[in-house]
Amino acid sequence: MKTRKVIRPAGLFLLALAMIGGSAIAEEVEFGIPSPTVISSSDGGAVRYLAAPPVGFPDTTMVIGQAILTLMASVQSEDSVTYASIKAYPISTPWSVDNVTWDTPWNSPGGDIDDVNYAAYAMGHPGTQVIEIDLTDLCMRWADGRLPYYGFLIEIGEATMAPVEFLNGSDGNGPFATLRIQYTTADLE
Repeated sequence: MKTRKVIRPAGLFLLALAMIGGSAIAEEVEFGIPSPTVISSSDGGAVRYLAAPPVGFPDTTMVIGQAILTLMASVQSEDSVTYASIKAYPISTPWSVDNVTWDTPWNSPGGDIDDVNYAAYAMGHPGTQVIEIDLTDLCMRWADGRLPYYGFLIEIGEATMAPVEFLNGSDGNGPFATLRIQYTTADLE
């Protein structure tokens, strides 16, 4: 009995791409964010969390496959059902940990951001939980230079019905957050 190898169309496409497009090496990098820079309004009613891990953007040789920001959050509520909204925005103005407040160096109090909502997470029950925010689209824009990279700002949404507290890992000793980026490197020759 004679057997044949069947190459499916998707396999043919990938094989042709590898042969004519050069090589691509899949990689993953993870950045621990020990603690964010926290700014709050003068009345204490609003808080923003800022971070700028040293990711090396822009890098036009990177093709972002996936980028996930992982945080440990605790929703403080006595109700069995609640709602908390966490949004991540790209910061659009250069800033420094040593010289940042609610009003400085921003044109808009609370931070200059690209107000397109690239990533959000909704929490629907109280208690401590690991949350993962998909930053893939945002990291693609940073990597290819469509957006300048000054880090990101995390905001608890205005419609949130219960206080949210971010924790440093499940035991209090971990980083505030981790940013895990999976990417391939394009061979531009």
